[in-house]
Amino acid sequence: MSQAVIIVNTRSGEDRTLGHELSRRLAGKLLAQGIQARSIAFHVHGDGPGGWRQQLDQALDAGATQVFVLGGDGTVVAVAGAVLGRDAALGVVPLGTANLLARDLGLPPNPADAVDLLTKAEARRIDVGRVNGELFLCASMIGLTTTLARAREAARGHGALKLWPRLLRKTVWLLRRYPYRDLTLELADRTLDLRSRALVISNNPAEPEPSLYPRRGRLDGGLLGIYGVREGPMWELPRVVLRLFNGTWPEEPRIFHHNAPRLTVHARPSRRHGRRITVMNDGERLRLTPPLHYEILPRALPVLVPASGPPPAAARDEPAA
Repeated sequence: MSQAVIIVNTRSGEDRTLGHELSRRLAGKLLAQGIQARSIAFHVHGDGPGGWRQQLDQALDAGATQVFVLGGDGTVVAVAGAVLGRDAALGVVPLGTANLLARDLGLPPNPADAVDLLTKAEARRIDVGRVNGELFLCASMIGLTTTLARAREAARGHGALKLWPRLLRKTVWLLRRYPYRDLTLELADRTLDLRSRALVISNNPAEPEPSLYPRRGRLDGGLLGIYGVREGPMWELPRVVLRLFNGTWPEEPRIFHHNAPRLTVHARPSRRHGRRITVMNDGERLRLTPPLHYEILPRALPVLVPASGPPPAAARDEPAA
């Protein structure tokens, strides 16, 4: 009988019982297809003896060829690090806050619907981003955006009516006080010196669209998307924010955007934080020492996608300034 593994993060989402319910649902559907599934509880500190990582390695060594992750983007990237290089495909059941990877893979936001589709899915290889050895599947953020992401996580579970006013107040406060940082970006074909509060590096470029989290046109194009806002007067910020939200950011002169297969970020030490930089990979906070070396691992990870999913969009062959 074929084998699969189900990794469940019960801390993801607002309903802490949903993960177990979906795990049982998924295991039953797999068993009906002749696939025996083993369920493993995910914990952020589970790398020690007997933890989820060791249990997953044992299951993969025993022949498991599918690994399903019930959790958010941070859980997914942690499990992807364990699956990378193994002969197993990764399936994602969205239980987190943003669930960007599941969305870009064409999976529905409802986790029960995603379970139904994944049992009839096909494997497709996608790129993996890496910075100083740390993986990301969606985006890596530096600066102001990491603080906003932490604020969003702290307010999770309070509902949209409380979440967005909190984020708006936090954003205004940070825009008045958060310092600019001197950065040097080494791309494949150019070097850029700039001052910015925030830098976002995505695993494959984002599409211009009206969204807080723009979609990526494809996940196997072999390019990093590099985005940020240059230093400028405060009175221009309403225009910049409007263009970010309505999808016309490529037309905004204060927003820089480039595509490149690799990137090195140099940053001067700050008085407050010293030499190390806070980096957030798919929602997980890290402290890294620059220079930060970003790269793409082309088509390194097999993932399960709906069999009827749309084909990838056309690749962007040339870096765009």
